[in-house]
Amino acid sequence: MSVTAVVDFGSSHTVTVVHVRGGVPRVVNVDGEPYLPSAVFLTGDDSLVVGHDALQMAAVDPSRLESRAKARIAEREVLLGNTVVPVPTVVLAILVRAVKAAAVVVSAPVDHLVLTHPASWNQDQRAGLLAAAEDLAPQISTIVEPVGAGVWFATRGQLGVDGSDRFPLGAVLGVLDIGGGTTDVAVVRREAAGIVVIGHASIPDLGGGDFDQRIIDYLRDTVPGLAEVLVDVSAPGRVSLVQLRELVAFRREVRRAKELLSRHEQVELRLPGGLPGATLTRADLERVLHRDLDRIAAFTLRTILRSGIEAYELTALQLTGGSTRIPLLARLLAEVIPTNIQLDDQPEAVVALGACAVAVSHDEPQQPRDMPVAPPPTKPGPRPRRRRHSEPPQLPRSLGALLVAMALAFIAVGYGIVLRPADAVTGAALAATERFSLPPASVGAAVTRGGEPNAGLVTGRLGSPVRVFDGDLDVDWTVHRVKDPADTDLVKAGAPAPPAEMRWVLVDMTIKARADAVTPYYLRDTFLTDDRGLLIPPVRDVPLPCQTETPAALQAGQSVRQCMAFAVSVRTPVRGVVISKLSDGQQTGAIVPIDGRAPVGGPVVARALPLGVVRPLWLGNTGVQAAIVDVVSKPSAYVDETVVDRPGHRAVLVRAVVESTVGVSVPDLAGRLLLRDDRSQPVSARQVSDVNGCAVGTAAGRFTVCAVFVVPVRMPLGSVAWSGDDARPFLWQLP
Repeated sequence: MSVTAVVDFGSSHTVTVVHVRGGVPRVVNVDGEPYLPSAVFLTGDDSLVVGHDALQMAAVDPSRLESRAKARIAEREVLLGNTVVPVPTVVLAILVRAVKAAAVVVSAPVDHLVLTHPASWNQDQRAGLLAAAEDLAPQISTIVEPVGAGVWFATRGQLGVDGSDRFPLGAVLGVLDIGGGTTDVAVVRREAAGIVVIGHASIPDLGGGDFDQRIIDYLRDTVPGLAEVLVDVSAPGRVSLVQLRELVAFRREVRRAKELLSRHEQVELRLPGGLPGATLTRADLERVLHRDLDRIAAFTLRTILRSGIEAYELTALQLTGGSTRIPLLARLLAEVIPTNIQLDDQPEAVVALGACAVAVSHDEPQQPRDMPVAPPPTKPGPRPRRRRHSEPPQLPRSLGALLVAMALAFIAVGYGIVLRPADAVTGAALAATERFSLPPASVGAAVTRGGEPNAGLVTGRLGSPVRVFDGDLDVDWTVHRVKDPADTDLVKAGAPAPPAEMRWVLVDMTIKARADAVTPYYLRDTFLTDDRGLLIPPVRDVPLPCQTETPAALQAGQSVRQCMAFAVSVRTPVRGVVISKLSDGQQTGAIVPIDGRAPVGGPVVARALPLGVVRPLWLGNTGVQAAIVDVVSKPSAYVDETVVDRPGHRAVLVRAVVESTVGVSVPDLAGRLLLRDDRSQPVSARQVSDVNGCAVGTAAGRFTVCAVFVVPVRMPLGSVAWSGDDARPFLWQLP
């Protein structure tokens, strides 16, 4: 009989799962609970007591208790009372209790011990864990916690399945793990070799234990007499042994109440010191924890974005840890992360059950597997009297940061926005649910120009010259080649790799002057066009793989070769290369029809923030709060009809609210806005309105920014992107 035990060693609690070959994984109960407190107490005879008993005994002398052994994993020693104890010995005591409990459940010794650890752990921390567990089983291996969560999401704990229906190849999953003392966020991707971590970050000072303390502080302030009972237990001689035990029991009672309020609207609490019971409601809990949970929601979103993934690209967000049961958390996450929020009946056991599925699938080769759900657990290499531990190859953090930076550069160059690399992820975040609003927009009419978007353009052919003459500049224009997509060519030339939703398109062309000409000889009037008439401008100042010449002047008969790169959504079909020159309200130029790559996927829906939700933007060293509030499709009360200078186009006004303690440039703010269609293809703002409450020039306080966009009549609106200097753009969904 082969027995596998998985120990998910947590900052405040440890969860153990055991599996016997041919059976199903089981969560191990310890002292009647599905988890073991990760607490160790040193008794007077220098023995170590673990779990609930350790917490009870700590009432005698709290200085002899280590309740956060996981946080000390890379340290050599810890002081318990007046005794110096090696950290591996403290960790070993917890692991021994967990492994023995697993062995009791199946009435057999453990053959294979699998230990989980955070994605952020370094070599010293992993080595510390392995050193503590050295002789607990014949075979010992490790697995990264978010990989275990990803396997659980894919397989739901079923053995012998690859989970590709729920978590297909190439898909990405977010993992939010709220432990007792930390909050960890990771993004994992399903690759051919299995599930791998592509981004992660932590809030080191926020977890379920902090939630418990917030509730205790609230009760201290609101329940008469409780403040006198809740004395400082670290002050010697101030409290009796009975009082200390009551206080330990009260903290457990608070934790129980927190968990019950995930299912009930209110709960009765037993109070220490002989005080009558108190009622705690879910509304009380949400009011007390709103700030912390809001911080976690915003932090989760920021970590996903800094992993190079848009939130809407996630297959789901898997929640792990008991505190993720709090209903308010799921609501706050849903407001900023447009994907399925996956919460299971036992979120504490998600990582351990998933890690068990990995271990068992590799231990039992007879199990059918079309493709691995994860690489096998990492096993220490052979070494006399001691095991050595090595991790499977992972995406280096430096490479992950480089990929994110390249994605940022792509957006910055392609959209004309200057972005700086984001600072290291921290726990600080603006409230996710704060909203700005405005009075209804002034009543007006649609502002449009009739005709088709291609009106006035001469039709040419690929590879053949077509004459373009606007009454002043006279040239022959030849489009030689259009490569769609051209990601490989551009990246080899030094351009950044495009984000998942975009692609590079490359155009190679020649301009031959019929008469003397000076720059830019239509170069600023060259675009790609889609099937709706949307003109997509080229990306400037990007390395190109083909010849480009731009002399200051051309003599009659002289030719120049031009190479242009365009950033195009993968959902947008390219239907032509266009020279479009506007003069006195008339369009002249030419169009060379082409059939670009077939679009991938349909319209993008439910992918961004609700209108009014506030987000932070940085303009240089100035921080502002900003929100897209609405879009005005009949904006004649804000703009003149002359703003629409192209046939088949209309004006659209986006209203936003900004709050700043210092004066900031309104045109600069509007210039950072991008209106995106339902395919994520961006359009830059044309101008700023300065009427009907719209700010102009430099403004401070709370003010309204009104950005005017000119788009094809047939173009549906999708979202608005707004970026500061510190991060990828935030997206607001349009109705």
